Amino acid sequence: MVRFLTSFIHERKKRRILLTIAGIVVGVILLDQLIMPLVVHSNATIAMPNVVGMPSEQAIAILTESGLVVQDVRQQYDSTQPAGRIVLQSPYPGATVRKGRRVYLVTSRGDETVRVPSLFGMTLREAQLLLLREGLHLGRVQVVACDSSATSGIIAQQPPAGISVRIATPVDLTICQDTTELVTVPNLLYRSRDEAGQIVSQANLQLGEVILQHDETFAPGTVIRQEPAAGVRVPPLTLVRIWVASNL
Repeated sequence: MVRFLTSFIHERKKRRILLTIAGIVVGVILLDQLIMPLVVHSNATIAMPNVVGMPSEQAIAILTESGLVVQDVRQQYDSTQPAGRIVLQSPYPGATVRKGRRVYLVTSRGDETVRVPSLFGMTLREAQLLLLREGLHLGRVQVVACDSSATSGIIAQQPPAGISVRIATPVDLTICQDTTELVTVPNLLYRSRDEAGQIVSQANLQLGEVILQHDETFAPGTVIRQEPAAGVRVPPLTLVRIWVASNL
């Protein structure tokens, strides 16, 4: 009799445990398949507002009023929008989203600028290398004959040293040079890159930066621009930069 009661009690405990486990499983299934979808789909959908070009404070206010959550705001240099205005957003404008959706924004830091270095007294080649390191371009080069008391090298520049300018701004130079030592920059336009390199070397100059530029008019590898321009008189071993057509 005692053994029967013990077995009966043990079986009841097992049934209770099994029923509890079954209840938990059913509850999880109902939560996942029925309740959660109802909660998720209860959020209304809206068209993503277009905030590109707006000041960041105004953009955040509009997105918040629309029931969206601005998750992250980053910055990048951009020449299309003034500093502080939105240049990118995700999700994109017009996308169908649900209220509560996270939104990511990128604001403009304005144009990237750099201070113009002092090039006074440098050779043209030294100036070219420094401008390249600073993200600036060599502009027009004017060569004047030195008098007996002058030291050869750069004697003037525009823009002047110390001011802030956009990246890739050209800097014009005036060089005091013994004009008997100058060489004439050859015309490299519409030549192939390899031909341009040979011509530059034969002219006692050096081939500088080669920049690929998308262009469907000319065959890939064709020179479509050069600096300094053809015909300019420059010191020997000056770097000549070329732009080459590319279909990429």
